[in-house]
Amino acid sequence: MKNSKIVAILLAAGSSKRMGQNKISLPLGSSTIGSYGLRQFIKSNIEHIFVVTKENDSLDWIDRDLFHFPNRDYWTQVPCSNAYQGQSFSLKCGLTAALKMNPLSIMILLADQPFLSIKTINEIHQNYIKRTSENPSIPFLAASFQGIPRPPIIFSTNTLPELFMLSGDEGARTLIRKQTKLEGLLVEFENMWDFFDIDTKEAYDVAKGVEFNF
Repeated sequence: MKNSKIVAILLAAGSSKRMGQNKISLPLGSSTIGSYGLRQFIKSNIEHIFVVTKENDSLDWIDRDLFHFPNRDYWTQVPCSNAYQGQSFSLKCGLTAALKMNPLSIMILLADQPFLSIKTINEIHQNYIKRTSENPSIPFLAASFQGIPRPPIIFSTNTLPELFMLSGDEGARTLIRKQTKLEGLLVEFENMWDFFDIDTKEAYDVAKGVEFNF
């Protein structure tokens, strides 16, 4: 049930420089890269998703049924006027919006990981709830693949000062990979498709060949 006060920020305001066009609007299966991921997140145990977009995003990459009840109740668009300055600015726009719900924790998601399964999202969600019930001071819990931390990452609101100090194109995972004073937890996963980023035309060609059966 969506009652744990864990909300999510979906970063969907990137410049797609490596792709050369807006990657989240590219067709994937019967949907788009960005919409396929958003649908998975809506179906998960996350309470609410704040979708951070460019300021003038038409949202034409989002399937029409996601604008209707009950799907529409689970996400909110957050237009970010300075998203072009780098991912840290998009993240801060999302954090500012998410904090209005007074969440206990915030999950960071990327719009170019459409194969991230509901099962994996919920496992991370459940792991975080269990582990923080044992130790409330845990600053974050992140997914890991082949020993490398990757989104999704759930941050305690106690880490907000560090998140708001990020600059330029730094993302939330910077805090983990820098081995800062934040000592969180990693949960290892084995399915490579969960963490498949569609950043390039080559990656997109691979993604178009994936079977949509999860």
